[in-house]
Amino acid sequence: MTITDLLQKIKDNLEKERLEIAEKMVLGRETDFGSYQRDVGVAEGLQRSSDIIDKTLKNFNEEDE
Repeated sequence: MTITDLLQKIKDNLEKERLEIAEKMVLGRETDFGSYQRDVGVAEGLQRSSDIIDKTLKNFNEEDE
């Protein structure tokens, strides 16, 4: 497994987790407003992490050229 493969796998797992949180919100399974706020923050953090991985992958690809 290459570094690129590893980063892509991590990114896929982050996206899966973010989608699970979104589904929980859409289906109204939040227990209270505090729980909702926490999940919004976690989802934002997951998205930022995914964005950082995208930038890292882009840098790897640019260095290889």
